[in-house]
Amino acid sequence: MKKVFMLALVAVLSMVLTACGGGGGGATTTLDVVMGEGGEMIFTPATLSVKKGDTVQVTITNKDAAQNHSFLITELNVKSKQVPPGQKETLKVTANKTGEFTFFCDVPGHKEGGMVGKLTVTE
Repeated sequence: MKKVFMLALVAVLSMVLTACGGGGGGATTTLDVVMGEGGEMIFTPATLSVKKGDTVQVTITNKDAAQNHSFLITELNVKSKQVPPGQKETLKVTANKTGEFTFFCDVPGHKEGGMVGKLTVTE
């Protein structure tokens, strides 16, 4: 009797977890972005792409020897702290809408100096 009850319980839990999604939606995409390499106001790479629903883990590394840099995507509520030279930060975000989104450094003068890139989120 206990065996039948346990099998029934496992079956019910399996159905509930499957119906609820049981572990998330899209894949996890890992991206590495270098900021300020060689003292230049650039992101490398300057273009990124992911699928809608993916969990995106972005590791930003500041290779500028003299200045802090940051990484923001305003429309997706992504904002790093200002990362000191030689340091890195990892950010996680779910790509919950499609489109093209600008990422940039918000240290004064850096965005205006060309420190921008583009993230494309596709279906």
